[in-house]
Amino acid sequence: MRRPTTQFKNLDAAQLIQFAEDIAENIATNSDIFETPTPDLATLTAAITVFRNSVTAALFNDRLAISARNEKRAELENVIYELSKYVDTIAKGNETLILSAGFTPSKEPVFDTERNPKANHLRVEPDGLGTLRVQAKVTPWKKARYYQFEYRKKGVDTAWERILSTKAVLEIDNLEAFQEYEFRVTYLGRDTVPNYSDVISTFAL
Repeated sequence: MRRPTTQFKNLDAAQLIQFAEDIAENIATNSDIFETPTPDLATLTAAITVFRNSVTAALFNDRLAISARNEKRAELENVIYELSKYVDTIAKGNETLILSAGFTPSKEPVFDTERNPKANHLRVEPDGLGTLRVQAKVTPWKKARYYQFEYRKKGVDTAWERILSTKAVLEIDNLEAFQEYEFRVTYLGRDTVPNYSDVISTFAL
């Protein structure tokens, strides 16, 4: 749901004053929608005036004046923040109403619903005679959170053994010598539904 944003840290003094004045003007113009702003517009206008005066006083780099300016800025930001909460309760996520109060709506969250592509170019090679180990590789996918490698003895209808890896290369050990195994792999991104590579076979040595 969209909400009014403030983004104070991105505003210098002049921009903050302009932002506050825009809010005051917009809420006043749309008083039929925003009937009882809290804090009221008189409080906002007063906070703008006090902050503007404190900015002028701090131009001479007097420490006390700079400290006062910072305090008055915080007070103005607080008034705007409280008004944003009021606008939020009236707008109920409606982008047009948020804009009509002089605020910028937050962005809608974007959810990545992309399906996992089919894992590409799986290669499995024995590490060497007597190692009882193979090295499996697959072409990396930049959105993969994990690579799920699976293997089992070829010709035996058993469940696949699964190994999750954060890398596209994996060593699989403790295999049986001269036994043929079959292998497959899937990328796992935000989508957790597997999309397996072609199954390939090789011998453990």
